[in-house]
Amino acid sequence: MKNIKRYPLGRKESPLDPRDWDLGTFKAAEELKLQVEEPITSMHWFFRGLRPLYQGDFGHCCGFMDANFLINDPINTPCTDEDGHRFYYMCKVFDGEPLNEEGSNIRSAARVLQQIGRIQNYAFAKDFETIKWWLLHKGPLLLGTVWYEGMFTPDPDGTVHPTGAVAGGHAWEANGIDEMYIYGQNSWGEWGIHGAFRILISDFIKILSISGEAIAAVELESGAARKLNIIEMIINFIISLFKKEK
Repeated sequence: MKNIKRYPLGRKESPLDPRDWDLGTFKAAEELKLQVEEPITSMHWFFRGLRPLYQGDFGHCCGFMDANFLINDPINTPCTDEDGHRFYYMCKVFDGEPLNEEGSNIRSAARVLQQIGRIQNYAFAKDFETIKWWLLHKGPLLLGTVWYEGMFTPDPDGTVHPTGAVAGGHAWEANGIDEMYIYGQNSWGEWGIHGAFRILISDFIKILSISGEAIAAVELESGAARKLNIIEMIINFIISLFKKEK
């Protein structure tokens, strides 16, 4: 049997919350504004990191998904691995489990982006057509899906395949789409194509159907730096301890 190199996972399904906004509610009105003679069929929001982020052996994918989202166009806010870890621990404060290492969910990840002043609101995209529409016209998405054993080993062109058993849940950024593929950015270092990968739309719909989640948000234009609150200061101290242990 072929040995599979596994990478850390750490996404949990977001608990139900009736206050969540449904992106589909706003999609119809926005579509009227975006009517064009030739419909767009592909879009890729460029990832502007000098290198892919690396979450190490920690299941901090929710925090690193946030960092990838910020690095990505259309705004491009620089982030580091330390930011990814910091965002994860901020997620765990929202989860009510400070410093817990058992993973988080993408709603908490979106709330972190709100707390640091990078987004104003967020909404769940609850079906593929809404996800497609957002990627084509608005920007990247926060994704939480199952991750199959076969997806740990991309093809040479970066394509992943949901084969084998489900290994767990993973959070990743979706940053592009065309007529065949969804494109994503991961946080496992030089995995895939410099951290990037793609998945056939049919396979994406498959993994989305198994407790998959997608959150849409518009990053705000960069402004004045926001002061850290006490919780963030504590988290930064913890990150400094991680750095000393390396």
